[in-house]
This record gives sequence, structure tokens and C-alpha cells, in this order.
Amino acid sequence: MGDHPNGPSRAVKDNKPLADIIASNPEEYLTSAVYEKFNKDPHLPFLFKILSFRKALPLQAHPDKGLAQKLMKQEKQEKGKNEKFVDPNHKPEVSVTVSDLFQGFVGFRPVSEIKLFLQEVPELRVALANEDAVNEFLKTGEGEEEKMKGLLKTLFWSLFKRDKETISKLCQAILGRMHLLGEDALGTLGRSQNLGPVVKKMLLDYPEDVGMFAAIFFTNFVRLKKGEGIAIPADCIHAYLEGDVIECMAWSDNMIACGFGENDDPKIFTNMLLYEASASKKLELKHQTWSKSTTGKTELYEVPMPEFDLLNIKLEEDGEKEVINEGIAGPSVFLCFDGEVSLQGIDGDNKEEILGAGQAVFIKPNSGFSIKAAGKRAEMWAAFVEA
Repeated sequence: MGDHPNGPSRAVKDNKPLADIIASNPEEYLTSAVYEKFNKDPHLPFLFKILSFRKALPLQAHPDKGLAQKLMKQEKQEKGKNEKFVDPNHKPEVSVTVSDLFQGFVGFRPVSEIKLFLQEVPELRVALANEDAVNEFLKTGEGEEEKMKGLLKTLFWSLFKRDKETISKLCQAILGRMHLLGEDALGTLGRSQNLGPVVKKMLLDYPEDVGMFAAIFFTNFVRLKKGEGIAIPADCIHAYLEGDVIECMAWSDNMIACGFGENDDPKIFTNMLLYEASASKKLELKHQTWSKSTTGKTELYEVPMPEFDLLNIKLEEDGEKEVINEGIAGPSVFLCFDGEVSLQGIDGDNKEEILGAGQAVFIKPNSGFSIKAAGKRAEMWAAFVEA
């Protein structure tokens, strides 16, 4: 939902692309402040999505602006080289779980955890085939952060240099030891984090894939409950394994992926990544009652990116209402996620619109409105930006 060319929203009335509507008067549809803030680009600074997956999405990262611009320039000079790159923007994003459970991989694990896997899972060291770097990594201590990042990058690149036949044999070796030892075959962390079923699922979905080694032993395994969210900065490695999420990101559709069915340039992939090795807790989103809510029915998710914020509105019974008197000081997209709602303007245009599950609406800046449950219960999600 948005105005990116890879999936543009269109007006129901006349099928006009949202991008054309905004471009016709960007200061009216974005506000002068938002238009200026994002370099006078006449489009929404965000993309709004729902993702639903039962099979691991590719192990991936989204480039920062510098890399995106470089790869787009290369594509113009040599057609087909980077054909996935359709815009010069970065793509930091957030995901909020709307299923009962979300599972995925986000960011590099703390160094202490990677070291433990290296000491306890023999197949991992064989897969890396770089004992000098492994030993140097194991003896590097706290206070040597830059050296640690360099070694982590070296080890990760070593993994992606291995031939497919070797990785295939090592995947089978891990499954064989798990058959005998259960999760003990994955070491202390494999047992405590219950990674056995995760390894089996990944190798069932993507047999003999290097992504299993990269994800399990190098990245944080994350389980989120409904309503919990996580932020993914540009250049942050991640792969979603199972669940349904509301997702929002900066205006871009660029991705580089290696593993779980994708095989982009591994050198670009490993060079671009943020080698910030820390627990995923620091990336989890906070949320609280929105200050503009008159009923307390709307939660604001505090997003660490300037391009957007997220709202969640829950109306628990027929006729229950949320009123936003002064509106939002910027453009917004509201999605009816569950049930049915009546949406009505407060000032000027009082036309009522009925939205069912899956329908979305663009709301102009500074337009007061009310949302009322038109059935037993209703839930809405929204993305918006204010300067």
C-alpha cells in the first residue's frame, strides 16, 4: 500500500495511481513540511505491507542509500547487472506480529554466542574452513570491537565461499547427529533456544542450503508474540521464518539476498552488512497509547526511522468509536485489518466510507476523522509521517 512503482495503490473511483494523485499537488497531499523534509520527492516516504509466510523468506539485507545509488548507477551503465534495483533509496523497516507467533532471524548474535557455537558444533568449523580466523576470533576479547567486527566479517565470507557439495554433506552430518543426540548436537545454545525444530524446518524447506549455517549460528533467532514488533535498520541481516506481520519501510523495494532460495552476489552481500553483534532485544519496538487518541483505543508504535510511524486501533464492540479531532499533520494510509469500520470526516467532507477487511484508504494531512466499528469488533493499522 503506497505509491512505489513495484506495487502502486490506485483510487477505487477512477483507478488513478496514488503516485499521480500526490504528484498533482505534493504540498497538499504531503504538506510542505513533509515535502521539504524528504528532498521534494513527490511520493509517500514509506511503503506499508502485510506479509504472511510459512516458509523462510530469503536471508537478506536492504542497502543503505550509498549502496543503492551505486548499484542503480551500475545498472544504468550495464543493463541486467543489478536489475532488482529500481530506486536509489534505503529501506529500513519494522515488522509487528499479527499472528499468534512470529519466528525469524534478525541481526548478528552476541559474540559470546557465536564463539560457543564455534566451540561446540564441529560442522560449523568445517563449513568455515578458516581455522586461523576462527582461532583469532575465539581469543579476541572485549574492548577489541573493531577487530572483532573484521573477524566476524571474514568468517561470514568464508561460509559463503564454500562449495555447494560440501555444505550439502555438512547439512546431512548435522541431521545425522541430531538423530542420535537431539538438540545436544547443536550445542548449549541449540538446546536452550530449542533450535532443533528450526533446523529441521529450514532443511525441509531449503535442503542443503548455506542459509541454515548462516542463520542458525550467526544471527539472533527471534520469537515474537502478537503485538510485538522489531526494527530492521538498513544493512541489517534478517530472514523471516514463519508468521504474519504488519510491515512498514522507507520508500524502496531494494534487496540483496544469499541463502534460502536466493543467490545474489555474496561479496556485495557480506560487504554491506552491519556487523553489530548484539542481542535482538535492542531492536524491539515500544508502543503506548497515542496522545491524539480521544478514547485510548489507539496504540502508537515508536519507530526509530524518520519516514513513518505505526498506529493500531482496536474497537471491541459494535458502535465503538475512535475520534482524531485535528487529524494527522502529514499523509497517512489506514488499513481495515479485521471486521468492518465506518470512516467519516469531521471537518468539511462528512461523507461516510465503509471499509471491510483488506480495504485501505489514504487520508490527507490535517483532516479530522472518526472511525467506528460497524460490526462486532474491528481492528485497523495505519502508517503515517509528520515532519
